[in-house]
Amino acid sequence: MIKEKSRECRVWVTSHQVNTEGEKQVMKTENKGRLSEREGVLYVLYEEKTEEGEVVKNLLKIEKELLRASLKKSGAVSWKMVFEQGKYEKSEYQTPYGTLEIGAETKEVKAEKKEEKTSLQLVYTLFIQGEKQADCRLEIMIR
Repeated sequence: MIKEKSRECRVWVTSHQVNTEGEKQVMKTENKGRLSEREGVLYVLYEEKTEEGEVVKNLLKIEKELLRASLKKSGAVSWKMVFEQGKYEKSEYQTPYGTLEIGAETKEVKAEKKEEKTSLQLVYTLFIQGEKQADCRLEIMIR
């Protein structure tokens, strides 16, 4: 990221999941972050804490014109996933307890930038070790 063009921001993340039994789960977080833009691509760096209090660094890359976003996590867990509309991607999710294969079949990538506010919505099906786990919607608002 280019330091001169980055600025502080707030990052609100809301995750909606409906598992294969129809059970719904919603998780919300609010985080401090840094936002920068280079050649029409937005980069957002923010930290989260796990339930155990460990820090996870997140780098979100939003490529609005390509209907693609990627999320890279490092720290207590390690993972990188690309969400591209109409595609299936998989990667390894590394935790202190072991590694899992995570897949995402992305149905929709919607990014919108208005003045000081950027929003991203990802709709996808989540797979773990090749088995469907949940239908998901991830909403991220950056301000």
